[in-house]
Parts: sequence; structure tokens; C-alpha cells
Amino acid sequence: MELKHLRYFVAVAESLHFGRAAAMLRIAQPSLTYQIQRLEAELQTRLLHRTKRRVELTEAGRRFLVEARDILLHADHAALSARRTGLGERGRIRVGVGYFMDHGDVSRAVTTFSERHPVRVELQTMAVPLQLAALRDDRLDAGFVRPPVADEWLAHEVLSREPMVVAMARSHPLAGKRVLSLSALAKDTFILPPHRVVPAYHDRVLNACRDAGFVPNARHDADHLLLVLGMVAAGAGIALVPASARSIKQFRLAFVPLRPSPPELEVAVVWRRHDTSPMIGEFVKAARDAFAHRRRVASHG
Repeated sequence: MELKHLRYFVAVAESLHFGRAAAMLRIAQPSLTYQIQRLEAELQTRLLHRTKRRVELTEAGRRFLVEARDILLHADHAALSARRTGLGERGRIRVGVGYFMDHGDVSRAVTTFSERHPVRVELQTMAVPLQLAALRDDRLDAGFVRPPVADEWLAHEVLSREPMVVAMARSHPLAGKRVLSLSALAKDTFILPPHRVVPAYHDRVLNACRDAGFVPNARHDADHLLLVLGMVAAGAGIALVPASARSIKQFRLAFVPLRPSPPELEVAVVWRRHDTSPMIGEFVKAARDAFAHRRRVASHG
């Protein structure tokens, strides 16, 4: 029995039509019919019941379909692993990415690392507390988070700092201002990220408002930066967002700097303090270099 026979059978079994299956497989229909007949002869059982109008699976065919799919899945996985090894990949690194940060910076860091090392990078977006727990439990190798990181088992390095700006609909009465004081927004409705997703971000906004003399009317929250910006554009309220959010052109918004002393947000790379893998050190170095390069470009732009 060859793998191609299994692929041919699965194609027919899923489409229940020899013509469509042949077209999908890019072979002639008579050839497909012959290969299925060979498979049935080898198994000494009928897998498909064929009439001039329809094709149906026999009971043996239904059971064989389940096993054939599993075999093909394992074969494809083995082929992918072999190909990655052949291309020079050695191992993997699992990286968490926090919400409410510039994923372009993270992508540049990963690209920098991949250009230097043939290691597969597996990225997944996760709330900061979940990232820290996954690092402790060895379900992640590194992460991009908003500090602080208080866990003594974890080490971190701050990669960037950026001020927060206020995002508001262009129809907002203050949208045309060159700068704003935070106290001027005391009567506005705020849209906040949930504390469980990015605690540092959430607390930074509340503390900044408190320092400006008011408690924000945080009627809405949203767990993704694009959702926050979408709600702002729809007129649901205003939001304090990282200055890098100004590069998102999906919505018609006004971004106004805050003066004086706007609250700042940091991005840090975090890893297990006692992780002895050399790739972790290389990944941290790549992240440091990528973020430093972005800062140099921004300072000259």
C-alpha cells in the first residue's frame, strides 16, 4: 500500500465524486478509478459503493477513512520535520507576545533572530499574567511584556519606552488641539484594557488620571488595541494608547500628545533566569538589537 493510494481514497471519500476528486488530484478519472480498485484488491474488501448516480462509503470504507487520515497526517508531519531539518533548522523557541504593543517591533526582533539562527520561532499572543505563568511552567521560552516583572524566577530587559497619547474621534471638540493636559479629559468616557490582560497598562492609565485630579469614567474595556481604537472611532469614548498606535491607519482618529509628563509604557523581553539554553541569550540579543535599530531609525526620521 502506498501513500498515494491513501490520498486518492481520502479525496474520493471526502468528495464522494470521482470526477471532482480526480480534478483536485490533477489526474485522469480512469486512472483514479483504477488506483482505488487496486487499493480495494489489496485490502480484499470494498471501500466504496459506486452506482451511475452516486458514490457511498461502505462500513469498511468509513473506518478506513479515519485511519487513512491519521496516517497521512503523521506522514505530512514527518515530511515537514525532515524538510525543516534539511533546511538547517535546529530546535524551536516558543515566544509569547503581549497585547497592546507594537507587533511590528516584535516581528522585526523575530526576523533579526531568524536571520542569524536556523531555529523555528513559535509566536502566540497572550495576556501578560498568562505569559509569566507559562514561562514558569516551561510552556514558553521568552515573552514580550509590559513590565514590571516581579517574579524572582524570571529575568527581563526593557527594550523600549514610549509616551502615551490620547486617541479620540476626529469629531471630538478637542481633536484639533496640538497638545492636551490629562485633566482636560476628566469628563470624558475612557476605554481601558482589562487589568487581567495588561495590568501595567491599566494601572498606568488609572494612576495618571488620579495624578491629574480625577478618577476616569471607564465605562468600557476591550482586550485588543484594534478593538479599543475601533470603539474610539465609533464615538464610544477616548483612550490613552501607546504613541506607536498612530501608525495604525485603519481608523479615522485624532492622536493628541499629552503635556506635561505624559505617562510612559515600556516593552520588555522576559525569560527564565536560570535557562541555560544558548538560544535564549541569542534571542534576547536579537530583540535588543532590533529595538535599538528601530529607535535609531525613529530618531533620524
